[in-house]
Amino acid sequence: MSAQGWKEALCNISPGVRRVVSADVVFGSLRFFRPTFGAVFSAETVRFVQSALESARSGHVDQAESDRISVRLYSLLDEDPAIGLASLVAALSLFFDCAAAEFDVDSTLEIMSSCYEAVLHTEGISQDMLDSNLDGANCSQLIDFQRGVIERASSVG
Repeated sequence: MSAQGWKEALCNISPGVRRVVSADVVFGSLRFFRPTFGAVFSAETVRFVQSALESARSGHVDQAESDRISVRLYSLLDEDPAIGLASLVAALSLFFDCAAAEFDVDSTLEIMSSCYEAVLHTEGISQDMLDSNLDGANCSQLIDFQRGVIERASSVG
């Protein structure tokens, strides 16, 4: 499935299912950080991200909650120098913005892209490899994972 195919597939599913896709991608992406999510980011970043995601999983997020989470996420950038954090914060902040409103197609794709970028930045891949469209096995596996999430969601719809 090409990137255009991903967009078409997401157009054909409801905002509620796109929310599930986004949540599955965000949660699932955490396992692609090497050596581990907990080893890449500070203990406070890990604690807050896990807590925020658990609150999103347990129910509806209103705008006030989304705003509170986004402010805290962006403050982590001043506290945790880990490479990849800016992309992770962008993915999570957009996820919570959508959770308080609606998951449109472009936002869902942006969440997926930011998750990929967060993992990619932590891989230490040289610019020469990136220029050759080589992103490493772990990033390729993340793309396969994201593709699988979309394909499963498309089949239930």
